[in-house]
Amino acid sequence: MIVSTPGIVLRATKYGDTSLIVKIFTRQQGNQSFIVKNAFRKNNRFAASYFTPLAQMDISYDDHSKSTLKYLKDVSPRRALNPLYYEPAKSSILLFYNEILYKLLMEAGEDEALFAFLQEEIDKVHQTQGNLAELPLRFLLRLSAVLGYYPEDNYSLRNCYFSLQECQFQPLYAENAGYLTARQSEYLHRLLSDEKPLHVERDMRVSVLKQLVTYFQMHNEQIRKVESLDILSTVLH
Repeated sequence: MIVSTPGIVLRATKYGDTSLIVKIFTRQQGNQSFIVKNAFRKNNRFAASYFTPLAQMDISYDDHSKSTLKYLKDVSPRRALNPLYYEPAKSSILLFYNEILYKLLMEAGEDEALFAFLQEEIDKVHQTQGNLAELPLRFLLRLSAVLGYYPEDNYSLRNCYFSLQECQFQPLYAENAGYLTARQSEYLHRLLSDEKPLHVERDMRVSVLKQLVTYFQMHNEQIRKVESLDILSTVLH
């Protein structure tokens, strides 16, 4: 059976001298792995440059093979190839998204709602002009809603400390026990309750971003160290 479906590249790993092993999250069949032979040779119709992190494309492949590695029959990128070499902030954001998603979706099956969500979030990065600093924070919050542990916004003067474990604001603060400080908690509340850009200092954004990564680590055993976080924190102002 020939399958034709949109897909999002999660990982491309060099195989031998000229080939790639590519993992693609597809709309119709979830995660699929492909071998792309001679990807680094000139004039190959499936060039290695197609398979950058979170590249969106339409693909077709033969699903008859019993092997876990399939062969692509056709690849059509959704947008002109643009690895964002000259936009370090956007490329850093996409690398961060890619690392989170690759670990979360390691064994993902068909999920059209999740696929549509990811397409929309990737497009936001490409299309956003101006300040990008809050995109990663809002992405993680929206992703947590899709995954089923969106923070409860019960913030008040009394409940002013967010508990990463309990997923809600609490009246008491325990240092080094998975709680955001009062200022961090207020900023998180504002992110949850207001879609408009919030103008806060860089140190606050970075500290809450790191706390949200910890939040994901606490609720997903697949996520351990997120290596792209330090790079992203440095690039975004």
